[in-house]
Amino acid sequence: MANKKQKNANGRSKSNGPPHASREGVYFLSMSLENIRCFGEKQTLDLSDGNGKPAQWTILLGNNGTGKTTLLQAFATVAAITTESSSPDSKKAAGDDAPIPHSLTSSKFDRREFGFFRFPNTDAMKLQVELAYGAALAASAQQFQRGVFRVECKPRLIPSSESESPDLPAPSVCYGYGAARRMAARSLPESEADTGIETLLSYHADLRNAEDWLLRADYAASKESPQQKRQQERLEQVKQLLLAILPEIDDIQFLTGSGVYPIPRVEFHTPYGWVPLRHLGYGYQTIIAWMIDFASRMIERYPDSPDPLAEPAVVLVDEIDLHLHPLWQRQLIGFLSQRFPNTQFIATAHSPLVVQAATGANLAVLRREGDHAVIDNDVATIRNWRIDQVLTSDLFGLPSARPPELDELLDRRQALLTKARLTARDKQELAELEKRIGPLPSGETEETRETLAFIKESLELLQREQATKP
Repeated sequence: MANKKQKNANGRSKSNGPPHASREGVYFLSMSLENIRCFGEKQTLDLSDGNGKPAQWTILLGNNGTGKTTLLQAFATVAAITTESSSPDSKKAAGDDAPIPHSLTSSKFDRREFGFFRFPNTDAMKLQVELAYGAALAASAQQFQRGVFRVECKPRLIPSSESESPDLPAPSVCYGYGAARRMAARSLPESEADTGIETLLSYHADLRNAEDWLLRADYAASKESPQQKRQQERLEQVKQLLLAILPEIDDIQFLTGSGVYPIPRVEFHTPYGWVPLRHLGYGYQTIIAWMIDFASRMIERYPDSPDPLAEPAVVLVDEIDLHLHPLWQRQLIGFLSQRFPNTQFIATAHSPLVVQAATGANLAVLRREGDHAVIDNDVATIRNWRIDQVLTSDLFGLPSARPPELDELLDRRQALLTKARLTARDKQELAELEKRIGPLPSGETEETRETLAFIKESLELLQREQATKP
């Protein structure tokens, strides 16, 4: 159960339990960056819902190389450079009522910065985020407090950082998942650095081993201890999470194995029978890997919560549509919104299906202008649009939703049809074009297309009959 709260000396809510048990979140409202990779002059990304509070979803769109991943890594950098100073241990050492310092050491920054400087460039790299904190994501805008955190660094110099207020909390409950995210082949050593953003910052990093975590959770749930009931609840919560998000998976079992050296394993019940995790399709494995990674971190972060998955967090996901069937892409955002109601998701995508399903999401498009990228926050609404309309909008910029080889033929046919008078040669060319183009399907479903084709044939037949009448 959530602990009762009391006010500290600064008037902010404080839990009687450990600091991570608080339901107060720290979210991003905006981020401005300057002289960072493909970004030159100052660009600002809006992450609000338009009413002064953080949007639960911000989807970043744009061509490859326009800075989408850079933005996610910048968010992760802000979280990384402030987490240590706002950790429970550092707070305990400083005293519960002490302001949370924001320090930025050269070694920490160099490790996280990954060539953030615009090249070639000698100007200062600047990064500024506006934070909303003091309430859960579902709260009203008036319940949030706001503050600004800045980082500035010149090449070869120690970076400096500052915040508007000394007690501005860090966005430390922040996890990142890169486009190369994959499950570790083995369990990571406990001593290994594991902050939850490694795969977003490095292609060589792995997520936690999902099977190992599930087996450990099953063992803890079966072992008699004062925490057994809580462990059983946690395992059931994660099982239900997976069963809800994985299509055609209706059960999960834990096997101890057999033989002299039994190897325990997790199996999933599919239409083909029981299948080990490693034998599932890659789309299944990808979803399982980052869902288990995220869920396990939330359970560790909020050990006393009755529902850790509903607690505040920020999650950064690069290419959220990775390896997913179109049907999964359409359902993913709705599912995550419901299951993680107080998590702010900031994700990149290349799929119009994700965009179409992101009803009410904050959309931003990144575009290249000359030698730098710009952020367009003023995106027109696409509510109720078809997929082909989304594809040919400014969000994706495709000239047509038809096959590329058909565009040239259609353009030529249109040019001929707009002529005031067709020559014999034009008519011959038009006939050849019509033959090459063939029938153009209309309607959104096979049933609709068949109905329209039937109506067209009936109309043509009726016209022929009327033409032959005296």
